[in-house]
Amino acid sequence: MAVKLIENENGTTTEMTCRQVKRERRLRKFRKAASVTAMTAAVLAASSLSAFAANTENTTPSNVSTSTMNTMIDIIMWIVRIAILAIGGVPGLVKIVQGQQEENPRDRNNGIVSVVIAGVAFAATFAISALIKT
Repeated sequence: MAVKLIENENGTTTEMTCRQVKRERRLRKFRKAASVTAMTAAVLAASSLSAFAANTENTTPSNVSTSTMNTMIDIIMWIVRIAILAIGGVPGLVKIVQGQQEENPRDRNNGIVSVVIAGVAFAATFAISALIKT
C-alpha cells in the first residue's frame, strides 16, 4: 500500500494511504455540495415565505386566487426534494452496495443512515409545503 505524506495548514504532516486521500477528497466534495444545497434550500424557503408574508392575518385572502403561489411552492419543494435525493439518497444507496460488496459493515451502515436521513428530509418537505400553503 502506498503511503503519502500530507502537510496540513498548521505545518504538521500525516501519513495517509491513497484510499484515505481519495476518501477525504470525496468527503470534502460532499460537504461542499451539502452546504450549497442547504443554503439554496434556505434561500428558496425564505424567499417563498417572505413573498407571501404580507397577508399574515388571513391564510387565504377572500376573492384572491392563490393558485400561482401554490404552484410556486410546489415547484420549489420539488427542486428541494430532487436535491435531497441527489445528494443524500443516491450516494447512500451506492455506499450500501459498496459496503455489501466489500463485506464492510461500517460502510453499509453509513449508507443506510444516509438513506434514512435523506428519507426523513424528503418527507419533511411535504409537511413544510402543507404548512406554507395553509
